[in-house]
Amino acid sequence: MREIIAKADVGDDVFGEDPSCNALEAECARLLGKEAAVFAASGTMGNLLASMVYSQRTPMAEIVIGKDAHVMRLEVGGIANVAHASTYQLANNEDGTFADMAELKEVVHRAPSIVKPTVTAVFLENTYGTTGGKVLPMSYVQQVRQICDTAPHKVSLHCDGARLWNAAIALNLPLHEVAAPYDTVQVCLSKGLGAPVGSVLAGPKDFIDHARLARKTIGGGMRQAGLLAAAGLYAIQHNYEKLRLDHEHAALIADYLEKELAGHADKVNVIRPETNMAFVRVPRELVQPAAAQCKERGVLIFPFDTTTLRMVPNLNHTREDIEKAMKVVAEVLLQLLK
Repeated sequence: MREIIAKADVGDDVFGEDPSCNALEAECARLLGKEAAVFAASGTMGNLLASMVYSQRTPMAEIVIGKDAHVMRLEVGGIANVAHASTYQLANNEDGTFADMAELKEVVHRAPSIVKPTVTAVFLENTYGTTGGKVLPMSYVQQVRQICDTAPHKVSLHCDGARLWNAAIALNLPLHEVAAPYDTVQVCLSKGLGAPVGSVLAGPKDFIDHARLARKTIGGGMRQAGLLAAAGLYAIQHNYEKLRLDHEHAALIADYLEKELAGHADKVNVIRPETNMAFVRVPRELVQPAAAQCKERGVLIFPFDTTTLRMVPNLNHTREDIEKAMKVVAEVLLQLLK
């Protein structure tokens, strides 16, 4: 990948003159089954661009989103602070689906009102990271799509698909089929795929043209960005199928920890992974000490929240690496649980 970066053909992406960016965008649009795509510096930027375009569809726009979605919890309130749209937040189930579909339909189908904003888009997250990389069922996504399509005015469906690649692998479906129900999709290149930087937002051509203007507005238009785009294209072409191994490694970690910690089932809950994340819920007083002690022994685990430890394998890990790491995690937790 470093050789590809060094040899990348570059130009001015702001004016559409970077051949490597153009190639990446064309390939992502093709894989996702969309008309066009635009390169962004991060997934947060990609989602923000979508928010900015959807917020300009009507003077007082509202976006429907899960209250525990990444866009709401970990993207600095960009929908409100930058896109200037309000949000209608729905509760999420453990699997990432909306808890109350009747409420979703009610707000999306709400009649125009002088005292309420107008819903322009519904945002879903797939895979759903808050509870461990859950894959949204296709039947559920189609149900949300149908609610959007039967609204009294145009309501679009956006996917924060930072790990949509993982969802497609888990569902054993082509990426374009998983992306088909969505009007717009953001996918990340720098997570499981292993590129150093970047995400791509894909959708209808007129939407992406508007998103390019939005990108320039927030300082996201880059010169010689092909150095980064070339790495992203390489990652797609060489690392996509390797995501299966990440899923296998996450399952291996969960199986081992479940077995080793079985005697503490009253205090520890190992979440069964669907994709590439192993989550372990522990007493809150153990989260920070566990992460710190694992780090001292050369294993990085993330204190995801006050009661959850997150472990995410990547393509650089061998089975031997995983086996060593999961033993360290188990030993640390067993010691702390005494």
